[in-house]
Amino acid sequence: MAVLLLNIFGVPLSRPRIEGDIVLPGDSDEKIGVEVSTFTPNAEMLESVEVDRTNIKRIVAALQRPGRYHISANSTIYYSGGQSTAAAESYVDGVRSRAILYDGDRPTSNCIISGDRVYLWQEGSAEYYAGSRGSFTEDDYVYIPTYEKVLELPQKDILSASFSLYNEQYCIYIESQSEPNGIRSLYYISVDTGLLIGAQRFDGDTLIYAMSCDLLDMPNDADELFVLPDGTTPEQ
Repeated sequence: MAVLLLNIFGVPLSRPRIEGDIVLPGDSDEKIGVEVSTFTPNAEMLESVEVDRTNIKRIVAALQRPGRYHISANSTIYYSGGQSTAAAESYVDGVRSRAILYDGDRPTSNCIISGDRVYLWQEGSAEYYAGSRGSFTEDDYVYIPTYEKVLELPQKDILSASFSLYNEQYCIYIESQSEPNGIRSLYYISVDTGLLIGAQRFDGDTLIYAMSCDLLDMPNDADELFVLPDGTTPEQ
């Protein structure tokens, strides 16, 4: 299974309003005056918040997100003379998650994270790797950034933040540039779900990576998604 691990690693509202304040997570009691609407919790919080590079991490942390969801993601890496694409599905159900990597329409490998344990196997194999999760995340496995990536950005790397439309969805947009390589990254987080649904990376003006996600229906009973190749259930 060590080989598997190496191979694996080798995203204007207009509604009736009421006045209010929100308090963002952090060490201070800072409040942002906001006119809130009456439809979704995140939109209520964000409708009149002035988003900028100084408060974007606390705003992203404050967004409400579903505890259960199913997404499909497509990513493309661009390089001199060509490009490579990857597709993945992710099922999140509380403290457990299942990721499936695809080659075209064919599933190739799987990952289950349950509590502090991780399980990895190639599609069709009866054997699997099981171990302590440590710092390993599903996002590492599928090479797809999530909103947590924005929370991990050094403040000095964040260039700008604002509201934007991405794939016809109202989003929070974050632009960052890492040092010392100068790679510029763009992230799009859905206001509706609080989940990252798109990302791009540029080397200068050249696009080197692009990812987009779609939110799909989550099965009401997801237990069968969290069964290992030998028919057992992961520890929680």
